[in-house]
Amino acid sequence: MSLYLCAIAAALCFSIGQRSLVKGLIVLLGIGYVYGITRANFPDSYSHFLFDAAVLGFYAALLLRRMSLAEEHRVASIKPWVELLIAWPILVFIIPNQDFSVRLLGLRANILLLPFIIVGARLDDTEKYDAAILLAILNLAAFVVGLAEFSTGVESFFPHNQVSELVYSSKDVAGYSAYRIPSTFIGSHAYAGTMVMSLPLLIGALHQTNRRVLHTSLLISALIASLLGVLLAASRSHFIGAAAVVVVAIFSTRTKGSHLVGWILVLATIGWLVSGEQRLQRFTELRDTEMVTQRIAGSVNMGFFELAATFPFGNGLGSGTHIPYFLSASVRNPVGIENEFGRIVLELGLVGLGLWVAFIVWLLMQPGPLPSDPWSIGRRLAWVVSLIYLGLSFAGTGLLTSIPQTCLLLLNVGWVAARRSAQRSESVLSEKNNVMAQGARLRSSAVQVGRI
Repeated sequence: MSLYLCAIAAALCFSIGQRSLVKGLIVLLGIGYVYGITRANFPDSYSHFLFDAAVLGFYAALLLRRMSLAEEHRVASIKPWVELLIAWPILVFIIPNQDFSVRLLGLRANILLLPFIIVGARLDDTEKYDAAILLAILNLAAFVVGLAEFSTGVESFFPHNQVSELVYSSKDVAGYSAYRIPSTFIGSHAYAGTMVMSLPLLIGALHQTNRRVLHTSLLISALIASLLGVLLAASRSHFIGAAAVVVVAIFSTRTKGSHLVGWILVLATIGWLVSGEQRLQRFTELRDTEMVTQRIAGSVNMGFFELAATFPFGNGLGSGTHIPYFLSASVRNPVGIENEFGRIVLELGLVGLGLWVAFIVWLLMQPGPLPSDPWSIGRRLAWVVSLIYLGLSFAGTGLLTSIPQTCLLLLNVGWVAARRSAQRSESVLSEKNNVMAQGARLRSSAVQVGRI
């Protein structure tokens, strides 16, 4: 059954992606949204690759869609970085220091989703708005499922098996009496992270002057649902990310008092709902500074320097990735590491770590949005998300493998990295496209007249 689902997912993303970049992207993300609950209910080895199949179908559609001059201009600065970050793992893949299947899965984890940086840079203002509206619908649907799990229990949605082990190992809410809510995702962290990654698009769309009244209601509802989703998932780290985005969004709103009033109403509504439910208050544990310090120290200091000294050229692709249970016994010299920089050293060596650090520094040094950019607030929030989740990768792993959180993160990265002058020159490039097309038609007409 799962093999058929993989084929359907690939065909669907290819077919829709050929017609529309945004619709193909949202269909792909929608498959990512239900990836976790689908895997849990179809727990065979093929279901692990459901999202991979959808991604490959989407990429195939993109290869057949020629980029416009404006899109080529936007991706020009980021494209060499993406190529470099993909090329190095491919070179490491050749080294046979792990089983072939482990290296193949490691290659997948390190490069499969990186082209989403290019996709994020390609999106123009209209496409961002359309993506935000469709993403709002997905977030609301995920919230409805999350509420159902909150009311009736996750057992009705996730059967007990090896795939759902992560869900049932997260019973640490309200005095260890309740589970974190995963909604339709593989785990609660993926749910909360996806909600945070969607905030720049949702908030950016709310600041568009040409939005419809119906869209305003939809976006506000999705914003509230997304923030409540982070609390349902009970993820403290993602709560910090969401709080940072909200604070920056509030202080970036300088033009209309209605936006500030809107934020006050949104936060008041969420505060009222949270105040009466202990299961939504796990974030209050952040007040325990000793616990937070120990948690960060455990992630940062877990043998990182010893690991770098022992494996300066890495331990092979896949050795630090979360390998599926049916291949875990194939990993040679298994080493545990609980931060993303350590995982990169373990798989790509110090050279790979250097490439990623250089890329992150370059990304965060990109110029800010133009004052005339209608999406300036959204882009600023995308920069904040990139800073938090790329710059602070010393705490936790799974940065490049969380479905579909990683896709949305890399879309934000591409948005930040897109050439700053693209908005200013987009109309010029569009006119250039039109002039070239008109010139071709005139030449064709001249040839026909000459023949007459």
